[in-house]
Amino acid sequence: MSKGILKLSKSLGIQHNVSISVIDEPTGDVVCQHIGHNAATNTLLTGIGHFLEGESLNGSNLIADWIPQYISLGTMGLYSQEEDEEGLPTGIGNTGEGTEAERFTTYLAQCPGYGSDGYSSALMNGRSHAGLGPMYPDRTSEGTTDCELISESFPRSIITYRDVVPEYEAEYPKTIDVVYSAIISTGALAQFREPGKDYVFITEAGLWSKKNWIGTGDNGLLAGYRIAPPDKANWDMEVEENRNILKHNIIRVGINQIVQVVWKIQLGAIEQLTGSDTPAENMKWNIVL
Repeated sequence: MSKGILKLSKSLGIQHNVSISVIDEPTGDVVCQHIGHNAATNTLLTGIGHFLEGESLNGSNLIADWIPQYISLGTMGLYSQEEDEEGLPTGIGNTGEGTEAERFTTYLAQCPGYGSDGYSSALMNGRSHAGLGPMYPDRTSEGTTDCELISESFPRSIITYRDVVPEYEAEYPKTIDVVYSAIISTGALAQFREPGKDYVFITEAGLWSKKNWIGTGDNGLLAGYRIAPPDKANWDMEVEENRNILKHNIIRVGINQIVQVVWKIQLGAIEQLTGSDTPAENMKWNIVL
């Protein structure tokens, strides 16, 4: 991990705890980046908390199911991989029908990662499988791009970097930050580009406890992140300016470029977000992302 990305991973902040960076492999330069927030990671920490409190009859299996080990990318929310003259995506939306505003609205309606879990089994949001979608080879047709960018030859990417940022180094007082990172290689991404295209558009990232995709269950999904304008004030897709912001935030990965996903979990910070002065001993699992 380059020093620049490492510094970013430690300073994403409470409201920005996920970053997706496209890195030019020959130079190491960051050529494209999206930074946003996902609060669904709360779920996995709650699971670990129950294990530590002895509330599970099968604790060893439970904790294995809730520990982040893998990260992957997805393309849900795109009906095509087409681009305009500026290299921005034109295939945003569930289908190619309707006005641009209507298509963009359907994209954003699938629960963006900002403060919500858009990938729980209770909120399938039109998905036929829990998670980011079927494996790339299992798409319903060649023209369908709503899938997780993994295959039999390239499963989810293992988290190769972990860091615990103690309270005295944390960005906010009284927090302990846990940083996870994985890199998706240019060779792996090459198989997901459509014929004749030297790029692939990315709209989602997933944090997983399991390496392989299965057709049932949650697939080991701990949290999912859908790319949206980082500021909630820009989520109204009836506004052209907001649609342009979304276009520029969707990740475009070209030849000889790799993708690094950094996911930061913050434990604590209850006072910063709520103003509460409740004594810590009276708070049970104060986990705020």
